[in-house]
Amino acid sequence: MSDEWFDSLTKSAAQGLTRRQVFTRLLAGTGLAALSTLGLRRSNNNDCGKLCEECCHNAFPDHGHDYGQCVSDCQHGRGICGPIVCPGG
Repeated sequence: MSDEWFDSLTKSAAQGLTRRQVFTRLLAGTGLAALSTLGLRRSNNNDCGKLCEECCHNAFPDHGHDYGQCVSDCQHGRGICGPIVCPGG
């Protein structure tokens, strides 16, 4: 059943496209995936400052002591934002 479903899905998705269009879209998707991994790797190497500030601002909008602690913890990969925003620390 699942083989038939997948076959019908691929046939309907490819209907009306030339081989060149399919190849171009496949190549573009692969290129974007490669660029996104490079971008994510680069952002993990910096201090994640802006992303940590934004996440902590959403959690602690009054910018009090908890906000400062959140930003500090986040930049080290800890706290409520760190594992999400800056997992490598």
